[in-house]
Amino acid sequence: MYNQHQNKLRDLSKSHGLVLLYHSISDDTALSEHRIHNVTPNMFEKHISELCEVFQFVSMAEFASAEDPAGLAAITFDDGYRNVLTNALPILEGAQIPASLCVNSSVLQGQINWRDKVRFLIKHDLTEDFMTTCSLPMTKGTFYRFSKHPANNSALIDERLNEYFNDHGIRIPQDSAYLDSKDLKSCTRSHKILSVVNHGATHYVLSSLTDEQQAHEIIEPRLWLSECSRCCLENVFSVPFGGSRDINDRSLEIATEAGYHHLLMSRQRLHRADPTSSDAPRMIERFMPRSKDVLEEIMRAYSEPVSSAQAN
Repeated sequence: MYNQHQNKLRDLSKSHGLVLLYHSISDDTALSEHRIHNVTPNMFEKHISELCEVFQFVSMAEFASAEDPAGLAAITFDDGYRNVLTNALPILEGAQIPASLCVNSSVLQGQINWRDKVRFLIKHDLTEDFMTTCSLPMTKGTFYRFSKHPANNSALIDERLNEYFNDHGIRIPQDSAYLDSKDLKSCTRSHKILSVVNHGATHYVLSSLTDEQQAHEIIEPRLWLSECSRCCLENVFSVPFGGSRDINDRSLEIATEAGYHHLLMSRQRLHRADPTSSDAPRMIERFMPRSKDVLEEIMRAYSEPVSSAQAN
């Protein structure tokens, strides 16, 4: 079965490229229980080893600039988890494979990720109590999911979360799981295989925001990141959550005005160049592995109807 999947993927690689999306790389199984996309270091190394037999791994800059990235692969890590440096970087350096860190400027500057505030409510069974303090247009499904629905303004939810915690005397400690600005500056200077991509100021759902809020999310981190890191890809933007519904026409307009030529999406797809498209910025598809058998997972996803990964 392994050889069968490998052969099918090799055929696909003749017309498709592959951009892998990871978040946390750790042996801590509790991370997945808290809705954090995590794979173990052994799984990550296995993924890379198997995919190297099919694709040529290049930097995100090389992948984005290729007219046709068929047969090429790139690796991205969203949200800036510290364990990527501890557990994934040695594997990448051993294989001489470059990677990009897609980071949020607010977290790097010491602010708490709003998704961690949502996870805190869920963990401590406070979601129903919180909902009595605010009114949201969309409340269907689990709290974790509808809290990131485009109908619910992410900035407003974050504001309401802060008010709730303040009113109840709840203090959420700063999570050391994330890189800070000093870490980012140090690691990109010490490790030439690493580059940095803007993943938004606060990881809000862009399509849920006002035009002014979207502009802040997309534009604000750009200059700051270029000054903070050795290699910031100033023409690539990683869309928070990365689904089709997470951006709108205004998102594309603002990204274009800001000088971004490429948007990294997260829709569980291989990437296929469209030479006839004149759209700007160009959307680059990514695939987020969750299982040990990455070849089977990719082939299964490719043969099924496409859906958004809706990561983190």
